[in-house]
Amino acid sequence: MPSRRTRGAAAAIAALALAGCSATGTGDTTEAEQPSGSYAVMGDWLGCEVFGDFADLQAQLGVTAVDGELQSDAIGEGVDAEAAGCAGLFDLATFEDVQGTFEYSSTGDAAIRGGLAPWNDEAEATANFADRVAQRRENLAGITYTGETEGELAGEWDESLAITAETENRTYLDVYGRKGDWVVYLSVDYLHDPGAGAYESAPEFYPDSSAEAMAVYPFTTESLVAWVTGEHLTQIQTEILQRAESEAGR
Repeated sequence: MPSRRTRGAAAAIAALALAGCSATGTGDTTEAEQPSGSYAVMGDWLGCEVFGDFADLQAQLGVTAVDGELQSDAIGEGVDAEAAGCAGLFDLATFEDVQGTFEYSSTGDAAIRGGLAPWNDEAEATANFADRVAQRRENLAGITYTGETEGELAGEWDESLAITAETENRTYLDVYGRKGDWVVYLSVDYLHDPGAGAYESAPEFYPDSSAEAMAVYPFTTESLVAWVTGEHLTQIQTEILQRAESEAGR
């Protein structure tokens, strides 16, 4: 039978070329094409259900507003047809200052994307994990990073990777984990702290302060990376496994 890796790629191309067109043609499914593994259990999940609408991550970032609505997709929808995805744009804390007659205000922002890609078997999931990691390392978007560090996720993963990178104005955190026959990923990028940025751009205006003292975010890059890789993805993994076990037993 054709693997879902092939069908997923075809679905992604079809979705971009002709929205609403089925990638499977007639819709008839033979017994040999029936989904198996985690795909049989997770195949109809919605992305934002998996990630709890990013509620814990929003709290960690100190989100002050959601720009529009979260985009919650099932497998076969959205820009990543292989995964049940969730994405959103968020406002973070605002730095405000007055210097004489000059008033200054700058609000931080963040973009969050997450996805769960279940597969028919572990071989498919292993290949998909490798594909996703390779694409991130190849930097197909052409972002000019000023530095990158790599690490792993805490907890019981078969494979994992966390990449933290900086640009002139933003920080990027991309994490990937594989557990058996499913893959999960989370990407967060955010504007550098506007309070710290104000100090760094004109320290002479704040002779008795520092970038750390003027920061308005309730987190640092170090604390966010430690929480995401050390706690958050482990909790997401636990919730995925618990839901899968519950639904498989029905």
